[in-house]
Amino acid sequence: MGKNKKMNIKKVIKEYLFICYGVILVALSFSFFLNPYNLVIGGVSGIAIILKPYLNVALAIFIINALLLILGWIFLGRQFFIKTIFGSITFPLFVYVFEEIYNFLKNANNGNNLIPETNMLLITIFGAILMGLGLGITVKHGGSTGGTEIPQNIAYKYWKIPYSLSLLIFDGSIVLIGFFLIKDDEGLLKYDFLLYAILFIYISGLVMDQIVFRGFNKRAVFIISKANEVIKQRILNDFGRGVTEVRVIGGYTGENRTKLVCILSTSQFYKLKAIINEIDPQAFYYVVRASEVGGEGFTYDEM
Repeated sequence: MGKNKKMNIKKVIKEYLFICYGVILVALSFSFFLNPYNLVIGGVSGIAIILKPYLNVALAIFIINALLLILGWIFLGRQFFIKTIFGSITFPLFVYVFEEIYNFLKNANNGNNLIPETNMLLITIFGAILMGLGLGITVKHGGSTGGTEIPQNIAYKYWKIPYSLSLLIFDGSIVLIGFFLIKDDEGLLKYDFLLYAILFIYISGLVMDQIVFRGFNKRAVFIISKANEVIKQRILNDFGRGVTEVRVIGGYTGENRTKLVCILSTSQFYKLKAIINEIDPQAFYYVVRASEVGGEGFTYDEM
């Protein structure tokens, strides 16, 4: 077996381990912070909570995901099916495991939920953070928990409906259905739970974005100086980073100049800033945050 093939196998195994870890966190958040309090935030898990009086939530998630996988195979193809099937199967499995654990702990707590419903703000915030962590890890490593991602992709492929709009349509509809169907003991609508659901979705989305883009918190530095060659050599020698030279024309002077472009970590940027000020205090430079960076020295092994 060649070296590259071994590396690819290790990479695939690592990715699936991370996806599994992410799915575990999502299932933990659902089983401990959503399901016990009937908090519907959309997706297949939200449908499962709505159907809870008629069907076990883990079984409901499995059945719905299976049906959606079939739709994905038919309308989106085999490649999408393979990419999605792992999370679609493992998610209800872990939900079942955590549901059993929660019920055991609940029985040990005299049949009461582990956290009283009076602490819904704490439940919402902590559950959302856990959910965002799990989804972020799963998505970052190319995985999925299935669910409404499948009809979203179908809607985009055939009707060009943007993901943001289809997400609002599908998940928003599920949240509203849950709001109207799941009432309190007196048969009244739970307006506070609707607000908690919106807060949950917002916080988990923020956390998810942080996880997906974490590790890519780099700085793209653009430099124009009369001492470009000296600065370039310092970047190459001191940081071991590549530098790109771009020919530019000054809008005011009309002079042909050279602009240096390089990607550095945050700590390296501050060192480079000192180097630029040392070599050419009159140099012009600006810095932008690079949310994601791919390539040799960042996400690929150096050859």
